Amino acid sequence: MESIELDEEFLELFYNITNSNRPESVNLQLLKKQLIKIVDTLRELNANAKKPFASKALGMEESEQNEDNSDKILVVDDLGVITYQLKVLLSEFELEVDCSQEIYDAVNKYKNKKYKYVVMDLFIPTEREGFILLTELRKMAQSMNVETVIGVITASPRKEIEQQCKQRGADFFLEKNNNWQSELKTIMSNYIVGDKPDEDEWQ
Repeated sequence: MESIELDEEFLELFYNITNSNRPESVNLQLLKKQLIKIVDTLRELNANAKKPFASKALGMEESEQNEDNSDKILVVDDLGVITYQLKVLLSEFELEVDCSQEIYDAVNKYKNKKYKYVVMDLFIPTEREGFILLTELRKMAQSMNVETVIGVITASPRKEIEQQCKQRGADFFLEKNNNWQSELKTIMSNYIVGDKPDEDEWQ
């Protein structure tokens, strides 16, 4: 019977054979069958590696690898009463609403779920943190090739803030006036049905 000598590393890696139980030779026919299985497995892993997250290699279902973010929205505000109000309001659109009250938690949530929509207050708790979060969210969306609509809401009436938010990647800006929740609902409705608001509305 034809046999083949194998080096220690190969045997230990693929056959769990160590110095203590290593045979003098290995049956070539059996080896061929095992190598064919290995090659087939590697081909399958290589094919799946081209799909998002190499789903089969990681034991994930097809529905998990193609997870749709179109019904997910992240609300960011340091005031719990505002996040609650927004969660109730946005749930009317049958969106999965997650809330965050500080920038690091918001960034981590976005990394995990890659939200289709983000509505964030600018002062969380200061303007500086808001600008940092807005800039980071837009960078992450671009790097992960995710289309995310980012809206900024704030009680500040200063026009320069609106322009700065636009420059940092905000898709819309909304001042918290007496009717801001109704206006936000209208804006979100336009985005969800695919009718993006005209940029002239920024002026």
